[in-house]
Amino acid sequence: MTTTHNALKHDDLVEFASQSGSRRASVIIEARRPAMPIGRRRAPPPIVAQMSELQSDLERLGLAARARRNDLAGAFVVEVTPRQLRELAATPSVQAIRPNQFHGRVAA
Repeated sequence: MTTTHNALKHDDLVEFASQSGSRRASVIIEARRPAMPIGRRRAPPPIVAQMSELQSDLERLGLAARARRNDLAGAFVVEVTPRQLRELAATPSVQAIRPNQFHGRVAA
């Protein structure tokens, strides 16, 4: 995978990102989490700031209005085009992007 696609956690998403056009795929976009020191036993800090940053990136791409926010998971579920997926995969606020198995698989 290229550096742009490090966030893409499934081969079908890498394939989808390489396409053009306006087809959409439902994905789960996880906000980047703060680094945890090794051996730390307390719960991780809330990721409110990271979720806000990711929401701003979704707004920039015109995706925020239809995104479903899950604060507990630190993620958004949204439908994206291949171009939007490529842009999100290269965004520093993104930890990982996974197919939304519940909503529907990515069809290559």
